[in-house]
Amino acid sequence: MSNYQDKRDAIIIGGGHNGLVCATYLARAGLKVSVLERREVIGGAAVTEEFHPGFRNSVAAYTVSLLQPKVIEDLDLHAHGLRIVERKLGNFLPLPDGRSLRVGAGITRDEVAKFSRRDAERLADYEHRLEAIADVLRVLAMEPPPNITDGGWWKAIPELIRAGKLGKRLHKLDTGLRQELLDLFTISAAEYLDRWFESEPIKAVLGFDGIVGNYASPHAPGSAYVLLHHVFGEVNGVKGAWGHAIGGMGAITQAMAKAARAAGVDIRTGCGVREVMVENGRAVGVVTATSEILQARAIVANVNPKLLYEQLLSPLVVPAPTRERMANWRCGSGTFRMNVAL
Repeated sequence: MSNYQDKRDAIIIGGGHNGLVCATYLARAGLKVSVLERREVIGGAAVTEEFHPGFRNSVAAYTVSLLQPKVIEDLDLHAHGLRIVERKLGNFLPLPDGRSLRVGAGITRDEVAKFSRRDAERLADYEHRLEAIADVLRVLAMEPPPNITDGGWWKAIPELIRAGKLGKRLHKLDTGLRQELLDLFTISAAEYLDRWFESEPIKAVLGFDGIVGNYASPHAPGSAYVLLHHVFGEVNGVKGAWGHAIGGMGAITQAMAKAARAAGVDIRTGCGVREVMVENGRAVGVVTATSEILQARAIVANVNPKLLYEQLLSPLVVPAPTRERMANWRCGSGTFRMNVAL
């Protein structure tokens, strides 16, 4: 093994979009940062690759809305080549009888009215309620959540204060909307939509937003929250809009990589990590797949938590409750995706 003498302030395992954003902020704060990516291409799940000769596509993540506007602005991604255009349609539902239902800006109400005038009249109130809740949560998304602590009450006090501040923000919602938010976190998408609409096509096309990217059935408790998640983001300043990055999702992470390198980040591809080294309860470095030792004051993991806690860290340094949680944690995909060259 070789010792990495030029000790970094931070090593980030994984060059996905979160890792690149983290690296850029740290570098701009004056720290020496390295990003280690196992694959030969940067970007994680936000990549554009040639899946067939002459055909390039976003092979994993495929549409943009939840990319935080503050990150786009702070990293000046547009100056690094990012361009996002709004989707003309949000969703399209074909029906066996030849009819269809389109969802998009300025057309959804008329489309819904073809199936149910009652549902068309309720649509604006439905959207207004979700938007009012989303406005509060957008602010919360920029604040760190409280941490679970051990070691005595004095460590817990700052986290209790933080939790109190979060609760105060939620209190800005009126009583009805607070109850609605609790329902969204606990009930199924199917149950929530049944409260609002009678038409099966409208419940189907909106219910899709409760399961896309979600490892769950639309009848699973908690899936209603994903409906809220799909009005949570924005594109080019338009709240709730979804868009496409010109050049595919890889255009986002390529712009992030350019911003990171401009800030002084060292990005290494083809550099997998085999182990996170821990000494006296602190992560102090990593061992790469080629047995190189890289040291740093801090290690940031932009990888699947099961990979981190079950493979990269020794079981001896992972608390028993965390090991048990990871052993029982299910993760996977509820989506089948097929790219077709036409």
